[in-house]
Amino acid sequence: MERTIVRCDKGGLYSSIWIPLVSFKAIRANGARIQWCPVHHRFQRTMPVDLSALTEAERTAAERVHDLPIP
Repeated sequence: MERTIVRCDKGGLYSSIWIPLVSFKAIRANGARIQWCPVHHRFQRTMPVDLSALTEAERTAAERVHDLPIP
């Protein structure tokens, strides 16, 4: 499954499985999702990131951090 880089409200970047209109492990909220942030170790509002807005180092670091697997 393809992973998407997302950012939480506190700025944490990580990769997540993001399927439009489907959420197995999150609560959807107006285009965002409330899901577990592995960077801050708490539930956060999360949205996909425009990859062109990230540096190569940010993208690489985010790809190394994964959220919870689908149960």
